[in-house]
Amino acid sequence: MKNPARRAQRASQLLALGATLLIVGLLATPAVAQLPGGMFGLITDENGDPVPNVTITIKDPERPSFEQVVESNKKGRYKIHLANATVPYSMTFSAPGFQTFSVNGVKVTARQDTRKNFEMKSQAAAQAAAAAAPAAGGAADVDPEAAAKGGAVETFNKGVQATQSGDLDTAIMLFEAALEKDAELGMAHAALARVHLDKEDHTKAAAAAEKAIALDADPDSMQQVLYSSYSALGQADKAQAALTKMQGANPEAAAKNIFNQAAGHYNNGNMAEAKKGFEQLMTLDPNHAKGNYLLGIVYIGEGNNAGAKEKLEKFLELAPNDPDAATAKEMLTYIE
Repeated sequence: MKNPARRAQRASQLLALGATLLIVGLLATPAVAQLPGGMFGLITDENGDPVPNVTITIKDPERPSFEQVVESNKKGRYKIHLANATVPYSMTFSAPGFQTFSVNGVKVTARQDTRKNFEMKSQAAAQAAAAAAPAAGGAADVDPEAAAKGGAVETFNKGVQATQSGDLDTAIMLFEAALEKDAELGMAHAALARVHLDKEDHTKAAAAAEKAIALDADPDSMQQVLYSSYSALGQADKAQAALTKMQGANPEAAAKNIFNQAAGHYNNGNMAEAKKGFEQLMTLDPNHAKGNYLLGIVYIGEGNNAGAKEKLEKFLELAPNDPDAATAKEMLTYIE
């Protein structure tokens, strides 16, 4: 193991070096600096499947000699870094088996990455659409809004498949692509909330859950996401509001959250808050075995032997084979 003093000295040297490089970098910056920026996202086909190895050619209309070429990976993800984010670019997307298309006037935000998903139409789909198109002068019996929603659901389903396979990053991109097609697809907001919670991105999880609830998409489950996210973010009032709503709709889930919260206070030695939590738990689930046990211990600490006896006996009635049963019996011999 390295000497702690040497490690600290090395860290100090690295910090000093970093500061020096920063100063040198600032001094070397020209008077009119270009502001860099980036763009990333997912490229899918008309069915929501990622399109691999898409060639993206970027040109600057103001500089005819400028050309930058990047390629999406095998999962359809791409990332572009632009040295100058102050001008609009034209971008052309091409891939074998797909229709080439261009987007003009693309601008990205300086000093950060902009997310933008794109959809490419396969040549087979384009040919099928052309064959099915009505004759000139005929009326097309197509509801564009319904077609867009159908595409959104297909993309959402691909996101569900990615979630089930454990590829959460691709799932996020697919759910976001679905929402670009139908911003009111509540189940996509709900799915995003769950994935962001799994990735412990609590700010995004809470935002997606709020949108899902507003669209009445799985509101009971979303209250759990809100409780977990706001608790992690230290926003106690919002967490409590979610927990209160859970108590009416899903008391079992609410009881589990209350127990975990009270047990956390107990483990941290905050017996006043632990007592408050365990007593609240008893109003929701008086047969919560471990809750009775821990509340009994809290009561012993307060000198409330009668309350402790009641709770410990209830615990033994509910869970006679629990690993803590022997301890409960021993405590009862001292307080009786």
